[in-house]
Amino acid sequence: MEPRSSKTDVLHVVEQAMRIRMVWEEVSSTHWARPLEEVEEALRQAADRWGVPIDDAFAAKAAFEIHAGSRE
Repeated sequence: MEPRSSKTDVLHVVEQAMRIRMVWEEVSSTHWARPLEEVEEALRQAADRWGVPIDDAFAAKAAFEIHAGSRE
């Protein structure tokens, strides 16, 4: 296996960041002001669709931010 160039590494990071942003945008626009559990489930489904790995702690925190943002 050939080592990846730094340019390839940067492009990979940028692509992953864009996917994470799409997950956030999708869920925050469609699940604003919805119950926390529903937001967390939508977040997991969107992450799966966009190919973004997501762990339990991050999913819970991100869901809370989206859910709580509807109360501002």
